[in-house]
Amino acid sequence: MRVTDTMRYNTAISNIFNAQAQYNDISEKLASQKNINRASDDPVAATKIIEIQRDKAANAQYKRNMDSTNSWLTATESYLLSAYDLLVKAQEIAVGQATATASEATRKIMAASVKSLIEEMGRLANAKMGDRYLFSGTRNDVEPFSTEVMDATIESAATAADNTFQGTVLSSGAYTGSTNKTYVVKITDVTTVGEFLGEAEYQLSSDGGKTWGVSATLPAGGSINLGEGVTLTFDDFGGTEGFGENDIFYVNAVAAGYYRGNDESLSMPISRITSVDYNIKGSEAFTAAGSNNVDIFKTLNDLYDALNSNDVLGISAQLDKLKNAQNQVTLNQSLSGSKANYIEIAKNNLEEVDMQLESLLSQTQDADLADLSTKFAMKEVALQASYTIAAKIGKMTILDILE
Repeated sequence: MRVTDTMRYNTAISNIFNAQAQYNDISEKLASQKNINRASDDPVAATKIIEIQRDKAANAQYKRNMDSTNSWLTATESYLLSAYDLLVKAQEIAVGQATATASEATRKIMAASVKSLIEEMGRLANAKMGDRYLFSGTRNDVEPFSTEVMDATIESAATAADNTFQGTVLSSGAYTGSTNKTYVVKITDVTTVGEFLGEAEYQLSSDGGKTWGVSATLPAGGSINLGEGVTLTFDDFGGTEGFGENDIFYVNAVAAGYYRGNDESLSMPISRITSVDYNIKGSEAFTAAGSNNVDIFKTLNDLYDALNSNDVLGISAQLDKLKNAQNQVTLNQSLSGSKANYIEIAKNNLEEVDMQLESLLSQTQDADLADLSTKFAMKEVALQASYTIAAKIGKMTILDILE
């Protein structure tokens, strides 16, 4: 086959381009210290790298979640310890004033001290971290505790911001429940009759939307009996402001007592498949719903009343309650510590997973610098040789051939 000058030039140029491409590729890998700098370098490995980096990013978020919950639990333990100390002081006062030798004047002075303890206990029970109450469950619109007993109340009904329904909804009744509840009504289907809205299908939840009852029918402009004395009444202005599918309505019902929060848990994901409940419920720490069945604010107020009225038997009656209250607070403090320990173990495990991911990422994308340096030197020699040959081809004339 006849080899022309054009073929020689094209071959030389092609060799130069190939050598330059390989030289530049190795130079880039040496500079970045990575074998894969773009998906086209190795699509399979690039996909694996993306998955590893995604897992690392998720783990970083999980660790931030754990740090946040640990801060919450640390604050909770601190406030519960302070509450325990107040109960110890209250018990010391009760023991000292339950004897026949104590005078009425002294008891009145001690009553003022107990009143201060009640106010301080209220401050602790209403403690916040950031803009959230530590002991209110998921309610953050009101302080969870009052230092004085409250009557049972049904709060004003509220609606979701994106509801189709633009009429009015009113709550009414007398709440007979023994625990605080959030009732939620969800419209699941709306019937249209001609040009007018007719009946609506709805579901009811009495636990803030965690679980739902069976579907029922709500007439246009009608009422719903939510149970335990709570009623919601709707006015859709003759069908002009009617219901829409997925409209949400809710109302809080508060039982008589000192607590206005709820019994909902605050949950935080700490892995793809695991979430942890990290709050201590105010009802379990400070009310009769707790492990020792002691309503702390009632007990302290009863002690205050007994001291103020010089009631020796009334003072004595609070001694066991105060001791049980201390145990109740201590139990919740221990529970808080157990949750913190669990999260710490989970965080340590996550850090080990992170180390494994980092190792796998390094194996997948990090370059072998010694190998690359050797290849770089070889490609540099090959590139220089290509330049030299190309230069010689460019200087050849007919006289060189005739020689």
